[in-house]
Amino acid sequence: MNFLILNWKDIKNPEKGGAEVIAHEFARRLVKDGHSVIFFSRFFRGASKEEELNGIKIIRKGNKFTTYLHAYLFYKSLKKKPDRVIDMVNTICWQTSLYVPREKRVVYVNQLAKEVFFFELPWPLSIVAYFLEKLEYLSYINTRFVCYSNSTKQDLVSFSVKEKYISTFQLGLDHERYKIGEAKSSDPLFIFVARLVRMKRADLCIEAMVKVAKRYPDAKLLIIGSGPDKERLQGLVKTHRLGVNVEFVDKNNFFIDKNTKDLKVGLMQKAWALLLPSVKEGWGMVVTEAAACGTPAIVSNVTGLRDSVIKNKTGLVLSGNPSEKELSDAMLKIIEDNGLRARLAQESILWSKNFSWDKSYNEFKKLII
Repeated sequence: MNFLILNWKDIKNPEKGGAEVIAHEFARRLVKDGHSVIFFSRFFRGASKEEELNGIKIIRKGNKFTTYLHAYLFYKSLKKKPDRVIDMVNTICWQTSLYVPREKRVVYVNQLAKEVFFFELPWPLSIVAYFLEKLEYLSYINTRFVCYSNSTKQDLVSFSVKEKYISTFQLGLDHERYKIGEAKSSDPLFIFVARLVRMKRADLCIEAMVKVAKRYPDAKLLIIGSGPDKERLQGLVKTHRLGVNVEFVDKNNFFIDKNTKDLKVGLMQKAWALLLPSVKEGWGMVVTEAAACGTPAIVSNVTGLRDSVIKNKTGLVLSGNPSEKELSDAMLKIIEDNGLRARLAQESILWSKNFSWDKSYNEFKKLII
């Protein structure tokens, strides 16, 4: 079969996240199975307009807004139309329902934005976007949808997508990369791994460290990631005089030990817990990756994260909009209750064994072919 995958970023985009990792894993497996795959995404500085990677033909056109129009023009220019178009939604839909036959299109939803708009857009634009998002889906009547969490499925139902058209599949995990390390850090160590944008709420983690550091001066929080919110977060660390307790990890100058080649994994293996109090997630891949390293997570009770973390078994689930006190109390609980920490770590490892890329791909393939 010939596949056309539409996604706003490809695996080489410097702003890529978990969604792009998932998309690439599936695309390269489709190629391995003998299918033809074109991956269409937006252009970014320094990129080639066309290239081949793992047998996938990557086409890059337009910016974050115009790429959707370019996708339509590209589809129309194809003499031989693809057998299947996978419309990967990241806030903005590609509106393939307006130009791709119903039987040839599948809408793949990572997550809906909803509350995210209030963190990422200024008022009143956030209000407008919040109400407009639902309208995007009106054209997709009777279209097949796939997603990887039940809470995202319920979000789609709230947007009037019929439940019978929505299927879920399980995400994958690279067990060769994510695995248990030699030992945990001797001092309390927490990590935050995500793109530095407001909706991920890294600022809440910094605020929570004020109380934690007061009680445990040797405790550390490592913030692993980059993004437009970094400067504000660095200012917050300076304001609270947490320079000794909170560090921003730069892979070029942060050193673990001479045997550690994979910085992200090395820190996941040493951490006592992963912090991810996001406003919203599709799943939160870093949660499952950390779990495979024997590291439980402390997360907010929001879509995606309530699926990827089993409450009080593979991590601690806070309220949907936690305060810094709620988060710091959970962090202190991890530090002070050795039995709880050991049990959560063990259950996290067992939970992670349920996930593999081959299993995930096979489930996904059945839903799109």
